[in-house]
Amino acid sequence: MKIIVLSSLDTSCRDAGLKHLQRHHPEAVTLSYDFIEGNRLVRRVSGNAPAEYGEAVLEHPCIGCAVKYEIFPSIQRLAPRDPDAIMLLGLPATWHSGSVLQTLAEKLEATGISIDSNALSFDPTDLEDQMWDRHTLWESGFSSMEQDLRTPGEYFFTELMQADTLIPVEGMQTQLLEPKDSPRRDGGADFSAGLELAQHLAPHATVCHHENTLGSFSYEAVQQRTKAGHIPPLPHHGASGRVPIRLHAERPLHPQRFREALSELAASCTCLRGRLWVASALSERVAIGGAGPRIWMENTGLWSAEIAASELLLYGSEHESTQITKVFEDCQVTGKELQELITTAPPTASNNHLQGGE
Repeated sequence: MKIIVLSSLDTSCRDAGLKHLQRHHPEAVTLSYDFIEGNRLVRRVSGNAPAEYGEAVLEHPCIGCAVKYEIFPSIQRLAPRDPDAIMLLGLPATWHSGSVLQTLAEKLEATGISIDSNALSFDPTDLEDQMWDRHTLWESGFSSMEQDLRTPGEYFFTELMQADTLIPVEGMQTQLLEPKDSPRRDGGADFSAGLELAQHLAPHATVCHHENTLGSFSYEAVQQRTKAGHIPPLPHHGASGRVPIRLHAERPLHPQRFREALSELAASCTCLRGRLWVASALSERVAIGGAGPRIWMENTGLWSAEIAASELLLYGSEHESTQITKVFEDCQVTGKELQELITTAPPTASNNHLQGGE
């Protein structure tokens, strides 16, 4: 049997995505979950299996325990004997598919069940606003866990790289409130602009729009794409003609000048990805990421086979490319500055505790 995993920021988009997948696979077993207050995991079964509703109470809100004690046993119990059969697995809103698949991987391997595709269902008209949302997932009403401090943008930053398939759908607000000719409707200007942004952020992913085919899951490709500091390929020009701005520096960055310039570089960026070579830690590879108002850095260890250099992709930036390229170039050290930094840096200097923040 093969499983198609579906993730989403909210339940409405998840359910719309499942309906889309059911049109592709009308004979599929559909297993969907919602995580609600009281650490309750609600199970719903439909499609090519007897309808079912159940709840499991978890000791704590842990994806690993949910997969081990509820999701995987349910997959085993409901799995058809036909090796070509399909099961649709709809994850609770805000759950990262990567966390679920990491726990499922070893268990599925022993059963002969494989992952066919990992899809993300979303409303393109809301994507940019959600990337800029300063509230946590709990404050925004997407998550039932008050301790979930991620923002919607941080959710999409990871999930867009994780997914091999994008399923654009109309969100609940659009379905209930918007007229048929609204730009927020499927095919409208706002819908198309949001879909183009998603394709820029996830150029590897197949867009399954209407009757298009799904992408294919590859564990190795996912591992590469979600590695901190990964630089995706530049996408082709879309309808708007806008593409991400690519910044490259072959000399190390002066730590103070880069710190001062970072706010200008990131201003108006919906998302940024990249890796840094900083003069105060020449042997260390520093990954940088950003979603809307949040930027974070992570020391990923020594440079390996890569040639040390700084590289950034700025998505949605309102800057002129030549202007912002000059700002980045000015962050590089001169030969004299590099020598001074090397001779004055303490022998044990390390950047192992770089902190992210707004």
